Amino acid sequence: MSEIVCIYKTECYDAVDPDEVGEGCSLLPWKNGPNRRGKDDGGRDYILPKDYTQGTDAAGAPAVFGGRGSACGLILHNGRPVLVDSERRMAYLLEPVKKIATYRHLSGLTLEQLAQKLGVNQKQAYEWENLEKKPTREQLERIASALGCNVSDLQ
Repeated sequence: MSEIVCIYKTECYDAVDPDEVGEGCSLLPWKNGPNRRGKDDGGRDYILPKDYTQGTDAAGAPAVFGGRGSACGLILHNGRPVLVDSERRMAYLLEPVKKIATYRHLSGLTLEQLAQKLGVNQKQAYEWENLEKKPTREQLERIASALGCNVSDLQ
């Protein structure tokens, strides 16, 4: 079974070191400091590739480790997090956890049935499931009710 990890997309928009300015990703939420300011997206769950696990490095910071025990890096590519395993010379585009689809499958509904329950077309339900569009808070409440779960389970 693959492990799930929360990754924060970060944006540094003011820093003393110009190399720090820009977008990135991290296993920790953004923290403003005296020499840098920015923000994060609140974090999103992603599926780690087989044989990779989350743990802490020697300094106590969260890290992702490959099967051989070496720490891996995280970078952004086209807005998506990529796990970089330098030891294996491999990079993995990480897949986000599709929570609406997971709960729909667990509830035994087809995409068509969910769309009917919500009073939307299948295309809209598909876009929510596949993270192409983000439902509003009201829509998310209706989805959670239709799937028999809490809104927090879908975020």
